[in-house]
Amino acid sequence: MALIATTKTELKNGKEIVFRTILSSDAETFLNFRKQVPLESTHTMQYVGMKLPSIDEVTIRLTKQLDDKVLVNVGAFDQDRLVGYLNFRPWAVDHPWTLHLAEFGMMVLKEYWGLGIAKKLLDIQDAHARSIGVTRIEALVRTKNERAIKIYERNGFKIEGTRKRAANINNELNDEYFIAKILDDPSIHWRPPYLETERLILRPVKLSDAEAIFEYAKNPAVSEYILWEPHQSVEDSLSYIQDYIFDYYKKGVPEPFGIALKENPEKLIGTVGCFVVSKVSKSMELAYALAENHWGQGLMTEAAVAVMDYCFKEFGLKRIQARCKVENIGSRRVMEKAGMTFEGTLKSAQFHRGRFWDMHYLAKVAE
Repeated sequence: MALIATTKTELKNGKEIVFRTILSSDAETFLNFRKQVPLESTHTMQYVGMKLPSIDEVTIRLTKQLDDKVLVNVGAFDQDRLVGYLNFRPWAVDHPWTLHLAEFGMMVLKEYWGLGIAKKLLDIQDAHARSIGVTRIEALVRTKNERAIKIYERNGFKIEGTRKRAANINNELNDEYFIAKILDDPSIHWRPPYLETERLILRPVKLSDAEAIFEYAKNPAVSEYILWEPHQSVEDSLSYIQDYIFDYYKKGVPEPFGIALKENPEKLIGTVGCFVVSKVSKSMELAYALAENHWGQGLMTEAAVAVMDYCFKEFGLKRIQARCKVENIGSRRVMEKAGMTFEGTLKSAQFHRGRFWDMHYLAKVAE
């Protein structure tokens, strides 16, 4: 069984959870976990009255599994108590045609639902899969398990089919979805590169960034002067990624990069990108958004400069423009500090939220 790096995460309720490999010394808490799961849900393969192995048998099994470099049992621990579990395993052992395939099962105790444990377990699974060359991960999920389906879809899994009458639970036949995730999905033909500045990492946006984007995009102050409305749910942020960002990526357009601090590159604090204004005129437009608690620190200017430098060189541009509502004084300052020159104000140039707005236009032109 592969060993994963131990990490700690603070949940939404303030509790600190440790994520690590389940070891032979965890046999007792592992069995207690398996006894508790069927009392709370019929959506797993655990059932009340199921004959479980002894502590000694579990200890031996977990010890033997340490020799398997593909299989991994990831545990979420609240102190010494196992509260979440993901089992990642090869689809077929040593078959040359299926070395890129794996499957998994995941369970979380009910009192810990909705706190981010499932997402963290799936992120750990993705990292492990990539490290061993697995590019497709599969699972089965009951069609009635709507909560789990949402979690999986947010994390990049797609429903590929339905197994009719797949489980007979309490004399009721249940269908199951066959779901799969293709890592580095080829349907997204292009992604922007990783860029590094003094304080920031600018990187491609991923489906798993939806919660971080929602964290700042739900704030009305962030969208006060721009053209999108505050996000009302994580689903809004997920749709933004799937329907807006990925659509641009498929066209080879860097709209946008995700912005993250170097000390926490997995958590986005904003976005910045350029979209095409005119291919013939070799011009693009800069657009951005940043979490309110990071305003006034020069981060947006730092990110904008890096993205414009990249776009001028990568796309052979002559001009990058930007625009903002006249009232958006802070945004104009960002543009000017990033090297843009004020070109003028268009009167009543934008109709938005029931009124017309005057718009400032700024630009940077290649020498």
